[in-house]
Amino acid sequence: MHHRSYMKLIITLLPLLASSPVLAEYDAAELGKLFTDRQQRLHIDAARSGQSKSASVRQTSKVNMHGYITRSDGKSVVWINDDNTLKSSSVGDVRVHGSSVGKNKRVTISVDGKTARLKPGETWHKETGEIVDQQ
Repeated sequence: MHHRSYMKLIITLLPLLASSPVLAEYDAAELGKLFTDRQQRLHIDAARSGQSKSASVRQTSKVNMHGYITRSDGKSVVWINDDNTLKSSSVGDVRVHGSSVGKNKRVTISVDGKTARLKPGETWHKETGEIVDQQ
């Protein structure tokens, strides 16, 4: 085929391709929500800019201390309430006292002015001050 023959074929098929509907099989329920409302958008934007912490801090009534690691460079990471202190010394409204990590195999935390020293596997109930071993 020559160059003109290809052009003729393309010109002939182009209207057919453009006018035929594109059929796609999908389940609308699996697509989820496509658009967000104003509040969701503000929350997403705040999270991206690192400002969501103050807006989304919820009141903590109990603290689960899952564990900690003290790295060779002296920095520590503590796992509390299914989150960690890798990027911040706080997890929600729970403040982890970094200088206390590992002393006597405990970590000092504080919430709303109340302080506790927890070992990995312990849960502290803020209202009662009770510490329960979950192991």
